[in-house]
Amino acid sequence: MTDSGNAPAPNPVARQDLAALVGLLATLEGELLAQEIDPYLAMRLAERLARVGLLTGDNDATAALPQALHKLNHRLRYALGEYAEPPD
Repeated sequence: MTDSGNAPAPNPVARQDLAALVGLLATLEGELLAQEIDPYLAMRLAERLARVGLLTGDNDATAALPQALHKLNHRLRYALGEYAEPPD
């Protein structure tokens, strides 16, 4: 299997699914910032994002997790049409 990086997905995603993911990511980000998430779960989430290249696999990946979720959330919001230009 080849790595497609930032290429668009081959199949469309329903707006309802994107909206649900935006809400879930925002909730996770808020809980992480409030330090209300179990550290083991935070580590697992960071590992998952590192596996797909959205976080580096360093020892402090969980500290960067809220920002990674924030950026991912805004890319999904762009896909929903909330922004005219893709976010950084």
